Amino acid sequence: MQTLNTKKDLTHWRANVDEDSIAWLRLQTDNKSVNVLTHAVMAELESLIDQLESSEGLTGVGLLSGKAGGFIYGADIHEFETLKTADDVSEHMMYVHSLFNRIEALPVPSCVGVDGIAVGGGLEIALVFDRLFVTSSPKTKLGFPEVNLGIMPGYGGTGRAYCRIGTKAVLDMMVSGRPLGSQDAITTGLADEMVDNTDDLERAMREWILGCKREKPTLTQLETTPDAKAIAAARDKYLKRVRADHTPAPAAIIDHVENFGRDKAAMSAGEIDIFPNLMVGNASKNLRRVFYLTDAVRKSARGVSGIERLHVVGAGVMGGDIAAIGAMAGLDVTLTDMNEAAIKNAIARAAELFERRLKNEDKVSAASARLRSDPDGYGAADADLIIEAVAEKLDVKQAVFQNLEKVCKTGAILATNTSAIPLEDIAAALKAPERLIGMHFFNPVPVLPLVEVIWSKYSDQDMVNRGMQFAGQIGKMPIRCKSAPGFLVNRALLPYIFKAIEAVAGGENADHIDEALVDFGMPMGPVELADQIGLDVCLDAGIVLGIAPAAKTLLDEKCKAGTIGRKSGSGFYEWDGNQAIRARQSQDPSVMATIAKNMLSPMIEECRQAVDEQIVDSADSADAGMIFGIGFPGFRGGPLNWAEQH
Repeated sequence: MQTLNTKKDLTHWRANVDEDSIAWLRLQTDNKSVNVLTHAVMAELESLIDQLESSEGLTGVGLLSGKAGGFIYGADIHEFETLKTADDVSEHMMYVHSLFNRIEALPVPSCVGVDGIAVGGGLEIALVFDRLFVTSSPKTKLGFPEVNLGIMPGYGGTGRAYCRIGTKAVLDMMVSGRPLGSQDAITTGLADEMVDNTDDLERAMREWILGCKREKPTLTQLETTPDAKAIAAARDKYLKRVRADHTPAPAAIIDHVENFGRDKAAMSAGEIDIFPNLMVGNASKNLRRVFYLTDAVRKSARGVSGIERLHVVGAGVMGGDIAAIGAMAGLDVTLTDMNEAAIKNAIARAAELFERRLKNEDKVSAASARLRSDPDGYGAADADLIIEAVAEKLDVKQAVFQNLEKVCKTGAILATNTSAIPLEDIAAALKAPERLIGMHFFNPVPVLPLVEVIWSKYSDQDMVNRGMQFAGQIGKMPIRCKSAPGFLVNRALLPYIFKAIEAVAGGENADHIDEALVDFGMPMGPVELADQIGLDVCLDAGIVLGIAPAAKTLLDEKCKAGTIGRKSGSGFYEWDGNQAIRARQSQDPSVMATIAKNMLSPMIEECRQAVDEQIVDSADSADAGMIFGIGFPGFRGGPLNWAEQH
């Protein structure tokens, strides 16, 4: 085999010309666990393109990953930060566009083989080639997730994808950010041919190249005019609850397809007029911050927890859902409760969750088999981790753990799902208080990703670390917190809610407050959230954590009247099922901004104090906790990040 005569040694690529005169390029980004398109990768690619263009007698060109189990995960997001201005971004884009255009213009047939992840720039480089092969592996995913970073495809991928799959499919890919599996990629026309596995890729690519007999195929554009109905449908589907001044990328993507869809090359080139301003804007900067926070949290949960058997005490909504997601993640789970009907109901809810999430009969059956009713609590003796999710009463929790300590095996972790009770108080009932940690899940457990992993002055830090790893094992985002009233999220969330209730007690309009916070980007306003949680629950928490007299008096009145929110059908609002009946009236933007800033002030102050008191490790942890725990808008980067900017 002949190696391409490159002018310098390659660090990130392997390249050779085989006995059939096919040039094979294999990317293996150095010092990275997966392939990403760094600036250094692009520089070496340029030298390879120089050689390909000057080589005579080539039969074709094939691109594969040199790393097993993945193709290319896109551009190196960390290098985005080196591009300080829109002009810097434009210059970089023009450079990459020129490289990709040169590959597309090679006079011989070219193809690419994808096994694993090909997203963002990874999909964009794949689309440059004449024919796209994929494996049938469920791990093979093709997509444009850039919208999640407040941007759009920027390496020419918009035009090339549009050319292949048309208006509706390309908008769905780019605006949702959801990837396509192999079969969907074939069905839409994004990919051309599917093989069974990675071992078949090179063979199939070779056969196709040789079958072309050095004749480059002509690609026909699927649509020459954007589908107006598909564009209108996309606006209706994706822009209803998204504001361009908050996150401009979705609207910009739809406008881009509408304005440039007439021509593949014009559409790809048109990215350079839009992408740079998106990337240097606040939304993208803050969403990239969320990406880094997410990455850091996931890294904190890496490692082998050693937990295979989970025992959950308490089969209410919280305990039942914890048991269900444990079984869904592959753990053997036993669920106990004094009320056998509660266990039965929890297992029925779990079955519905498995059907909804797993969508495969064998996987559903396996998950169901792993979740077992255990009314006598025998599973505690074999469990590696026992999670208590009973009533939020100290004496009840202490009694539960005293009984568990008598039967659990050496090395088993005892965890409480308390939302506010200091761990030291619960641990006082144990002979070995170092075994107790907190694992505070958030309701609804299958939806909200955060778990606060709590440690006390007694806690064995190895068990705390294993608790972090367990959270990662079941697909959650753990934040390490020191035991203190309210931990992080409730400590910061409840004063925000109480501030709003105090304002209502003082005569302010609840709907105006809520609409101001929704306008800010919160999933719902603080008054509606109080109704959703339950005014009785808010009052109980306020008595423990502190609450202004006016807010306490108003909550007292409503609780005594039985109007405790959604679950009673009436609270601050009347409720129609799960929907609060409120006017949702917008006001002057400056008025709404002032209300939002005022209402958020106690949340920000509590987050600052949590950092100062080392309840959490850093401001990043505080911001991550509020984003993953209460849905603080990612495009604002977290409460402390937003406060710094304002």
